[in-house]
Order: sequence, then C-alpha cells, then structure tokens
Amino acid sequence: MARIITITSGKGGVGKTSISLNLSLALAAEGFRVCLFDADLGLANVNILTGIYPKKDLESVISGQLSLNDILIRDYQGIDIIPGSSGVEKLADLTRTETGTLISAFLDLDAYDFFIFDTSAGISAQVLSFCMASHEIILVVTTEPTSLTDAYSMLKVLSKYGYDCSIKVIVNQVTEGKTAQKSYARLKQTVSRFLSAKIEPLGIIASDKNVRASVISQTPFFILFPGTVASRCISAIAEKLIKNQRKTMDLPLEFFWDNCLTFLEKHHHRKDEKAKEKETTKPNTDILEKISQMESKLTLLIKEVGDIRQFLETHVVMTAKKEEPACPEPEEIVLDFESWLNTKKG
Repeated sequence: MARIITITSGKGGVGKTSISLNLSLALAAEGFRVCLFDADLGLANVNILTGIYPKKDLESVISGQLSLNDILIRDYQGIDIIPGSSGVEKLADLTRTETGTLISAFLDLDAYDFFIFDTSAGISAQVLSFCMASHEIILVVTTEPTSLTDAYSMLKVLSKYGYDCSIKVIVNQVTEGKTAQKSYARLKQTVSRFLSAKIEPLGIIASDKNVRASVISQTPFFILFPGTVASRCISAIAEKLIKNQRKTMDLPLEFFWDNCLTFLEKHHHRKDEKAKEKETTKPNTDILEKISQMESKLTLLIKEVGDIRQFLETHVVMTAKKEEPACPEPEEIVLDFESWLNTKKG
C-alpha cells in the first residue's frame, strides 16, 4: 500500500520533472520511503537532472528478462527511481502474459509510503492511464497563457473520462505572487464554469536562478541549494501533502496497475472500433469512379437518343410533303446508330 501521486502537465517545459524529483526528495527528507517512477517518454528528464543513465528500463521487466529490483536505482539521495522509458510506450500493447508479469513485478517491490509518477506532458493514452488510475493528480502550470490553455485541455479530457477526485495545481516559475494568484483564479473560474473536474491550489514555486545552476550541475536544487527560495517552496508543498494525508487513501500498486492497464485496453479498443467504423463508412473510390463514368455515358446516350428522335421526326415530315407516284414504294429508313452518325456529319 502506498500513496500514489501522478504529476503531469498539459504543456512541456513547465518544470514538471524537476518538481517530481525535488518533491520526492523533500518527502524523503521528512522520513518517508519514496519511489519515483520516470514515466516521461519524450526526454527522460530524470536522467538529465541526476546524471544517471540506466542501461535497462521497464521494457526488460515486461519481457520477463529482469525484475524491477534489477533495474531499480536504489537510494539516490534517499529515494528509489524506476526508469520507465521505452517500457512505458509498450504498455498500450501488452499481452495478458506481459500484464501479469508487470503486476507481479510490482508485488515484489519493497513497501513505500509515496509512489510518485512523473508522466510525459500532454494527453496521450499512457499519460491518461496513469492519471485515471491515480487517486491524486498534481497538475503543473505556469502563468503563461499557453500553459493555462493546455492545462484546461488536460482537465477537459479527464472530465470526459469521469475523473472525480480533486486535482491539485502547482504554479511554477512564479515571478510575482499576485500574477500566480490571478492565473490560478482564471483557470479555476473557467474550470468551474465549463467542466465537472475539481481543482485546488497546492502551492507555487518561485522563479529561482539556482534552479538553472542545479540543472547544469545535474544535481537537484533541493540537494544542492537547500536554503534557496525554490527549495523552501518545495518543502512547503511537501508539508501540505503530509498534512492532507488523512484526506487521501493509500492504493495497492497491483490495483493501480490493473486500473491503468484496463484503461489502456479500453482506449485501444475504442480506437480500433473507430478505425473500423471509419473504414466501413468510407466510400469505395473505385466504385464511385465507375458510377461516375456510367452516369456520363448514360447522359450522353440520352442526349443522342433525343437527337435521333428529332432527326427521324423531321425526316418523316419532309418525306410526306414530297409528291409521290401513284403506286409509291415505301422508303426504307435506316435506323442503325452508325448510319445516323454519318448522316449527322454530312
């Protein structure tokens, strides 16, 4: 049983991974056992921020080659880290055997107080599966309009899928407190008006030049600069999470993974159904082309028949007006199509 927290964002570049890593370290500093799952597919930022580049990731566990304990990065500044990388991408296409292997692997892990999932930015199926399976989501935003718009899009999708737990919001890279308050208030007002999702403020991270210095040195700012303003903000957020522990419930990891993989399976199934529906309703271009050709030929034929009829009627009238012999012989009228065309050309 662990308190599972998924940290995500609608937009990349808002500092989500940095917050995931430093918040994990802050919780560990308070005496909690913490495991950070690096589920960020795109950039593997935990590696960049720590200088650790593991050779194996979750894919080796899914295939049954290694156990989670084999790939686990143990006791990095007091926390454990699971490298996800390419294994996260495979989650959407797991067989039943691989699903069982993955769930069993997490059962063999040591017990943790906090299990932090650092997801990719955006609303991919993998990101949504982690969010929907978690009882706690932290949404990281900045005061930039694009960040707030993308955050709203994320909340809209979660509302669509029926997520009903309150989502905590951290405003990062804050230069002025009032600006952060206004940005959050604007997001809160829009969400309350149009969505079923519920959000609440968790805290802010002040803009801090030491954060950039820590990235360059590949050491988390909470460790390298414990007294800097960003570290104090992280500590305040960690304390708030600890105080609110009674309001949340721990979740067995096997239950989390079952929910996560079930969501992915349903999402994949819906995607296949839509593709099939689109395929069945898609008109056959070959048939349409043949029909179009037939219509053109039919239109031409109708026109030609009309011309033939007009020609015959005119010919009969002109013949009747001629003087005929006492015992006239009936005039032969050629009705074949080719002869009529020759007549028309003449």
